[in-house]
Amino acid sequence: DDDYDDDYDDDYDDDYEDEEDMVLQRCAMNGPNRQRNCGIHTIEIYYPQFYIKQIEMEEFDALPHRYGPAVLGKYTKGIGQIEARFPADDEDPVSFCMTVVHRLLERMERLGLNETARYNPSGETIPNWNAFGRIDIGSESLVDRSKSMKSYVMDLFERYGDGEANIEGVDMYNACYGGQAAGLCCINWVESDRWDGRYGLSIATDISEAPSMALFCVGASCAGTLFFPDAPLPHHSYRASCIMHRFDFFKPVGWKSIGPVVDGKYSIDAYMTCIDTCYECVKKKQNDKPLFSTTDYNVFHTGGGFHIVKKAFERMCRADDPGSSHEQRQTLVQKRLIPSVHLLKIIGPCHTVSSFLNISSVVMSQWEKALGRICIVFTYGSGCASSMYQIRWDDIPWMVPLAAWKIEFYREAIWQHPSTNIQDVYCAIWMKFDYRPIARAMFQIDPWKYQLDVYYLMEIDKWGRRFYHRGGIIAPALDPQYRVRVDKAEGRPRREKFGAIPEKPAEPEKTLRDQWEDIEYEMTYDNTYDPPEEVIQEAYQKGKDGHKLVFVNSAVSPIPQGTTIYNDGQEHSYQICGSWTQWQEWQDMDEEDGNYVFSVTLGENMWEEFYIVQDRNPERNIYPAYNKSWKGNLVVGPHKGPKDGSRQVWRIDGRDIESVPEEDLGRPGDQYLVVFSWPQGQKASKSVEWERQEDAEKGEYKRGKYYVAGTWTCWEFQELHTHEEVGWFSFEVTMTFLGIEFVLARDEDHDQLIAPEVKLDDDGTAVGKGYNGSPVMGPDSLGAKAGKWAIDGKPGDVFGVAFYRNPEAPEEMSVTWEKTRSGASAEPEPRLFVAAMQSKWGLDGFLEMRKVGNMMVAEITMMSEKEPFYLMQYKRSDRCIHPDKKECSQQQAHKVVGPGVVAVDAEGEPENYWAIGKAAADKARLGDVFYISYSLEENKVTWRKK
Repeated sequence: DDDYDDDYDDDYDDDYEDEEDMVLQRCAMNGPNRQRNCGIHTIEIYYPQFYIKQIEMEEFDALPHRYGPAVLGKYTKGIGQIEARFPADDEDPVSFCMTVVHRLLERMERLGLNETARYNPSGETIPNWNAFGRIDIGSESLVDRSKSMKSYVMDLFERYGDGEANIEGVDMYNACYGGQAAGLCCINWVESDRWDGRYGLSIATDISEAPSMALFCVGASCAGTLFFPDAPLPHHSYRASCIMHRFDFFKPVGWKSIGPVVDGKYSIDAYMTCIDTCYECVKKKQNDKPLFSTTDYNVFHTGGGFHIVKKAFERMCRADDPGSSHEQRQTLVQKRLIPSVHLLKIIGPCHTVSSFLNISSVVMSQWEKALGRICIVFTYGSGCASSMYQIRWDDIPWMVPLAAWKIEFYREAIWQHPSTNIQDVYCAIWMKFDYRPIARAMFQIDPWKYQLDVYYLMEIDKWGRRFYHRGGIIAPALDPQYRVRVDKAEGRPRREKFGAIPEKPAEPEKTLRDQWEDIEYEMTYDNTYDPPEEVIQEAYQKGKDGHKLVFVNSAVSPIPQGTTIYNDGQEHSYQICGSWTQWQEWQDMDEEDGNYVFSVTLGENMWEEFYIVQDRNPERNIYPAYNKSWKGNLVVGPHKGPKDGSRQVWRIDGRDIESVPEEDLGRPGDQYLVVFSWPQGQKASKSVEWERQEDAEKGEYKRGKYYVAGTWTCWEFQELHTHEEVGWFSFEVTMTFLGIEFVLARDEDHDQLIAPEVKLDDDGTAVGKGYNGSPVMGPDSLGAKAGKWAIDGKPGDVFGVAFYRNPEAPEEMSVTWEKTRSGASAEPEPRLFVAAMQSKWGLDGFLEMRKVGNMMVAEITMMSEKEPFYLMQYKRSDRCIHPDKKECSQQQAHKVVGPGVVAVDAEGEPENYWAIGKAAADKARLGDVFYISYSLEENKVTWRKK
């Protein structure tokens, strides 16, 4: 008893006198209590950390000492698998169940998805650990021939639910059908007059006990499915079952191993027979109406991989439409079947869990596209038992999209080489007694890779009793408040018995390559690209104030974002896109000794910029982690690009400035050989290098055109006049009330601005103005340090401005001007622009209004429920036209203010603006186009739908 505190009452039997305190008031159980639309609210999925890649498994099994080259393609193309998960000997189907339950309860607390108050006579929410009235567990991986897995799970409710024990249900087994039997029992209970207002939970848990010689068959998972009325996924319409006596697959008591006795071909025959029987039964109940005409998705039990599922689906296709062609069936496979197998392909076949994984796959991959649609589910267990039923999407369940789920799926995954024997250690614990897990230590797995919210097997004692602890050996002892009386009475070991928490090793200092890999991983996977999307509707579901539904039309990329940061070993072509073509052309790179090369000719700026593209695909860019990067630095991609849509490029710089090394100094026409290298192999890094070609001939380069942007152009580019004398350009400008301020640019490119050198403030922002003959900067990305030339004069004065760039020494530039004449003062042509919230009040551009009679008119498309805007003359922030009210409709009485400065709030948003769509009379919907009109005579703003 040294392991137990003295505060336990030795008079054990007397402690049960107060057991009536555990009883809570429930919903009355009677006929009128029966509910509608009962079904699935959410599915909690657990999978162990260890995984193999099936393509690597094929290569390993193709070795002479394994199965030889005949297996190549069988696991990936044949069976249709990508990866597979499996545990070590410190997990089992019971620990899986405990993990799923505890995680589910924590998620209910975190998201507030407990809806028991809706059915509780008192109107109060039942505490989460008391909110379950039935739990059924299905598995074929039994650990005891008498004691149920459910009883282990009840230990959690007793500890965290103040002694909760009033929960119906135990275990069910029939090969892979046990989990579905548990699910049907739960839904039957929730639909029945015995339902007491609490949740039903079915748990399917299994591990495919494949030894190392058949590791391609491995798979392991657990799914907890929450049933309740008014469900997002209610059970729908008819269902049918087929239960028969067959010896295709069985695990007799006393059998020599944990695995089954199985006749594979016969088992497939039984599977197909059950499909035919269930299909015909459901079809008959529907008055012989074909099932495919009433359903949208298909979910099948997957006991042996995707290939069996595909055969079963095509069998149903032919039964529904015997005349269908192969092409028609393949189209249906993509549309109706593929959405259900995303999880199967990366977790592996896991017996009784499979149908719940496949339902989850449809939910997470289809998301709002599934709303209103129907899925038919076929589930099967050898021996044999099967059912077919339908579910309907009434709402989005409490789950996450597939992309978000995959981030968590891989976050703590532990890759294993196909030669691993760690699964053998798990299989060897069959019929073991007096055992403690050894696999992680044996295979030198860092104990700090344990997950703190996962239950692990700590010991099987000499009587076969199993003891678990959340977090395993890296977790502290259970909080004393959660201990129960039977801990002492039964001699259950405490955490302290298994040794001290191991010391966490110091993090090794990361190499530069490791740091680069972290940055690339984050840019590729975590900082995912959000495609342009149009919000269709935003709403909160009734009764779920914390559950916001956002429906959008998104542009879906044909290529997955950030597929890999390592070489995939496939054949690819690479193209280079650079400033020398004004970013208008992808030029093929030549392959040399596994590298890709391209010769860049330095232009008159004496710098050039570029990025690389894989396979001419605009969504597979290769670019530096930092814009205008130097050679030899971190390379990212293939990838769609930075999330903000900006272009990140390398810069070859030949200018004689401090940041450029001497070996790269060059002149216009010099050749630089760019080399892109990406070796094959795990963790082989990409690199981009270049070198000036000393002996190369001078290359030809394009001379640029030059443009001016100024106050009189509303900062839009206008081309300069080119003189016959090379290097000279000019323009003429008249002084108006707008004043004369301007910058120049090469090739209309904001990254090739030409500006005067002026005084900067402490933040590096230009505060001075350029004068006649000021030193010139650029062409370059000058940003905030770009000043503006300013010309002083009187209204009507006309100035001739000359720009000179020495063709022999392009770094030599000058901007000068002189007054050529004076004339009568004249006002510039009126120009008016719409500054809208959808374009960030002008940061992403303006809509210019056109003059129609005495009206200025522009068109705007509704991108949200309301479209706020105001007007701006000449794109000048000191000449804004706006209402005197915030979010003003055209029906409201208001004054039109301006032109002047519009006041902004603390967030920089304008305080007053008009809003199309605020008034119901606008009848505005997303996608509608409105005409905005401004009357020059009446100083009035109106709008109407196109």
